[in-house]
Amino acid sequence: MPPFNFIKQEVRPNTIPDLKVDATFRKVAKNAITFALWKIDEDRLEAVTRSQYGTFYDNCAYIIYAASLPGHYANHETITREQKPNVVLERYIHYWLGKNVSEQNRSNVVHKIQELDSYLGNVASIYRETQNLESARFLSYFKKGYDVRSGALLSAPKRPRLFQLHARKWLRSIELATIDWSHFNSDYIMVLQTETLIFVWIGRSSSGIERRSALAWVQKHWSGSPITIVDDGYEQAMSQENKELWNSQLPLKKRMVCQASQSVSEYADYNGNKFRIYKCNQRGRLHLDQLDVGMPAKDDLNDAHGVYLLDNYGQSIWLWVGAQAPQADALSAMGNGRAFVKKKKYPDNTLVVRVLEGHEPVEFKRLFANWLHVWQENTRGHKPVSTKFGKLDAHSLCERPKMAADTQLVDDGRGERIVYRILGDQVQELPICKTVVFTTNASYVVKYSVQCATVVPADLASVGIETIIYQWNGSEASAESISRADKFAKASFDGLKEPGMFVQLYEFDEPPHFLQIFEGKLIIMRGQRCEMLHNGSANGGNVLLDTFLLKVYGDASYNAKAVEETPLSSISSKDCYVIKTSHVWVWCGQSSTGDAREMAKSVGALLGENSLVLEGKESKEFWQSVAMYFNQTLVINGNGNSCSSSTSSSSGAGSMCNGSFNGGNISPTLSNNCYLNTSVPSKPRPPVQLFMVWWQQSTLRYEEILGFDQQDLSSDCTYILDTGTLTYVWLGSQALNQERYTAIAQSYVQNAPFGRRSATALAVVRQFQEPNVFKGFFESWQNDYGKNFLSYEVMRKDLGNAVPSTCSLANNGSPLLLNNRQKGFDGHKKYPLTVLIQEMDMLPPEINPLKREVHLTHDDFVSVFKMSFYEFDELPKWKKMELKKQFKLF
Repeated sequence: MPPFNFIKQEVRPNTIPDLKVDATFRKVAKNAITFALWKIDEDRLEAVTRSQYGTFYDNCAYIIYAASLPGHYANHETITREQKPNVVLERYIHYWLGKNVSEQNRSNVVHKIQELDSYLGNVASIYRETQNLESARFLSYFKKGYDVRSGALLSAPKRPRLFQLHARKWLRSIELATIDWSHFNSDYIMVLQTETLIFVWIGRSSSGIERRSALAWVQKHWSGSPITIVDDGYEQAMSQENKELWNSQLPLKKRMVCQASQSVSEYADYNGNKFRIYKCNQRGRLHLDQLDVGMPAKDDLNDAHGVYLLDNYGQSIWLWVGAQAPQADALSAMGNGRAFVKKKKYPDNTLVVRVLEGHEPVEFKRLFANWLHVWQENTRGHKPVSTKFGKLDAHSLCERPKMAADTQLVDDGRGERIVYRILGDQVQELPICKTVVFTTNASYVVKYSVQCATVVPADLASVGIETIIYQWNGSEASAESISRADKFAKASFDGLKEPGMFVQLYEFDEPPHFLQIFEGKLIIMRGQRCEMLHNGSANGGNVLLDTFLLKVYGDASYNAKAVEETPLSSISSKDCYVIKTSHVWVWCGQSSTGDAREMAKSVGALLGENSLVLEGKESKEFWQSVAMYFNQTLVINGNGNSCSSSTSSSSGAGSMCNGSFNGGNISPTLSNNCYLNTSVPSKPRPPVQLFMVWWQQSTLRYEEILGFDQQDLSSDCTYILDTGTLTYVWLGSQALNQERYTAIAQSYVQNAPFGRRSATALAVVRQFQEPNVFKGFFESWQNDYGKNFLSYEVMRKDLGNAVPSTCSLANNGSPLLLNNRQKGFDGHKKYPLTVLIQEMDMLPPEINPLKREVHLTHDDFVSVFKMSFYEFDELPKWKKMELKKQFKLF
């Protein structure tokens, strides 16, 4: 692809040889946790008082500076706290541009952020924010939402005013300069403030949480004022007095409300990690060379002296500046990003962010599937579980949710379990047995009863659940088996009378607790052994008398399992294996750990009498046994050649590592290629993320919540908590579409904007039934929080506004719950009758001349046809046609 050449940049910071820092910025403590906000109005920079945090004017530009400890989040309530000079801080600078900001203000704010960045040592990430398209980090600063005031109305009378309210998590209220129907949209909630009354107009496509937030916002700003609620399409139902007052500002005869927008959320259509990377070269003018990479990786940013541009397909533009890059390049990076936006003809409000090597925010890091990084709070040790006499301290897991969350262990795994095997459409309960063998061509459902090591009520409440339904799908399981297992597992979960959790997982992605309930001794064998296994005796039948090789993964009961390898593969000195011939051999590589050897010995003990064999100390009997049963050429005490042509020497007699040897007893049988997909690489845990999710038409939408806490969970919503080990779906007690929890989780995994395999383990938890492994990810958890939740309907009733009985859509807040007839009516843009009765060539393009009636509001429909749409829809086709002709709607 030819490089881009930009002649003009938005900003030329290199023309400022010596940045003089504004005196207002110098009041900021350089080495402190803090949050500060400044406003730029023409050529003035003034600090915004704390009481005005969250209020912006659309004709101004603003600068935000936030500093926090790594892994923590500052917000508008953060109190400045000085830190020691050696304490590392995460620093973020945002500049926000109002919709009506002048070009002079745009230029001024860019120069001011360069001053602030220079004052702070040029280590901050810089975000360019625009009204209505702010980043998740910006929104996290204002937990209760923010207000945008109209600069054009500063000197105008305070009433009447029109406000537009929308957004689910962070309510945005926008004061509009004019009062007109053109601002209305069925997605929004509109507030009309008059001298005597506050009208709250509820768009039919707005969500329940938006409606609740809007009512709370109105009550906060106009406490004690009379409030009346107007439903989209039911304006004619207002009292005559209220209707006259409404008509004086918004004449109903001019009513025109746009249908729900098709705007996508930040991650809605993100296609995995496939974004474009360019290397920036300053050759008199900006020159970009696109890198030829498939799946972008951290290693692609390999020039510490350079600058790279990441194009997230127009959703965001990231500029990565190397640690050794000249300061001039760091200063010009934002201007280069803006020039790229213009060249590609992306929307002017596209998010542009500059990050510096070594100071990258999590939003940037997760764009790369292989960014090896573990946050400090997740580095409590590779084995953070406390032990007593070699066993898990189950009591600590009960009383300390943070430990449970960190280890992902609900208990010590010693509760009762029932195992079901699903092959095809057959479900078979397996007998209780110490040796548990799964085959890769089947699915298994495990019903586990949580064993709580305490009787203290508070600790029992902390554990949260009594039963876990696990669904394990083998790597070779058929679609029929997985589908049958899905239905069986979901039915088991939905049928629970006690608090429970549902976990769906795949081979090679087992979470710690699942392995713990088998004490790290789960044996996974190839699918071709299935018939032999389940036609034999209860303890595994004839298959355990056969010949096989198991590779033992892990070094503890909560991360270990044994997986059959076939055909025979090369053996690593770092691992341990159990080899079953006429005898059971436990072979341990020279570099394997003592804990890994103990786990291998415990697996070998399940298969009978066994012998421990250390690499380099193999006996003659071992080699003869292996050669006899695996039918391979054997070289004993000689210098035979490995069957691998790419071997290398290894120290120690009889080394079996990669088929190489240096004397001793060496078997070239173990030099074949490894069985694909059996390796389980250690996965660093990424920072935990919380997303609010909802269905919009048939697409799942996401809104990330940075710096989350329990108060961010709303009872009428659904959330995803991605912990890196498990992806939790949290279902609020009053959330819609709860039965679609597996579809929610799978859609998230497939579209998540960072490295995710489709086989990622998924868990489903319900409000008030959260397990300790979920609660521990929140700073503080109150088991009773949310029980006093007030729904929109209750809040509305308390205001003395009843929900119209015919307005079923107003109750649920989601067009997805409409039946087909309602979709056919409420799902269309509404127009005045005068527009709909025009000649065909005068109709708006989205109107079907044969279906004009569906574009009427409910009130207009009843006024014209003397019946509701649903009654009309029941009429015979000829009768409907006759009525439409009568009223010129055909």
